[in-house]
Amino acid sequence: MARGKNSKNHHWWPVGLQSYWADRAGDVSWIEPNGKIGKKRSVNRKIGFKIHGHTIFRGTVWESNFEGEFDIDNEVHKIIPALQEMKPFGRTPKEFFTLIKMLGKKNRSLRDMCKFYHLEEELHRNLLLLMHSLLIRSPGNRSRYEGYPKMIGLPPDEEIGKANMAQNYQIAKKLCQKGLISNQYFVLMHSPLKKFIFGDGSLDWLTSGLVANRINGRTLLPLTPHLCVYFCTPMSMRSTPNCASFRVAPWIVDWINDITQIYSKDRIFFHGKPPKIADSFRRRQFLEHAEKTDTLIERLDEIVGIKKRRYLFLGPSHSL
Repeated sequence: MARGKNSKNHHWWPVGLQSYWADRAGDVSWIEPNGKIGKKRSVNRKIGFKIHGHTIFRGTVWESNFEGEFDIDNEVHKIIPALQEMKPFGRTPKEFFTLIKMLGKKNRSLRDMCKFYHLEEELHRNLLLLMHSLLIRSPGNRSRYEGYPKMIGLPPDEEIGKANMAQNYQIAKKLCQKGLISNQYFVLMHSPLKKFIFGDGSLDWLTSGLVANRINGRTLLPLTPHLCVYFCTPMSMRSTPNCASFRVAPWIVDWINDITQIYSKDRIFFHGKPPKIADSFRRRQFLEHAEKTDTLIERLDEIVGIKKRRYLFLGPSHSL
């Protein structure tokens, strides 16, 4: 829950979301690039925060505080259960037998494995805003915002970073709450066994479009150890459905987790067994794709109906 001006501990990872990553004792675990593992009790609110991270100072003057703007945090326990109820294809006996038959087809696609839904407007807008809030206030984007002065030969500036963050979130909040929501599509990826990880940075090919006062692009966000959401904005689509749900194979979870490690710098949060550290995470930098393309993203785009620009398989073939 967002605490506004009453607390100096400003969370970039909502405590409500953290609760889904807590073990039976209520602890949330993380691993660092050097392999060191830590854990803390989620309810103590000492994870995923920065002191005065959303307070803009000028000298010794407390000029403004925008922590209270992240009130979408209060909707987490409505959003996540609603998404969990959008079950993947194969849950009913009829769907299960159809799925079994489909597994024998060599030319099946990810789209064939999906069940389709239409997100009603309130859930659509709330989920969209939650995803923007996670991206914009993440340490990864904070670092990028603080680095803007380097474009003109100046050192990074924390206060400029906060100002950029506040401005981008104000635009995002207005668009998510009042703007058009056509040509927006969500793909829900459920993984009941193998678990997703979450980092201090995420694949964000979305929020850069806010400078043009529009929502346009793609993002991939693990929300819980068992649920990851892909969002994109196709050039054209039917008004319904606007959401696909499917159960992902372990190799897809591995691929998404590898992407998470690329975009993370200091901490990877996990539930259960610690992930194997990738070389990208060991570098302790906020890395990114050289180009805004990834074979997995292209396959997720096919679910939505976006035609691929290219279709490359990296390494050995995988089973759907």
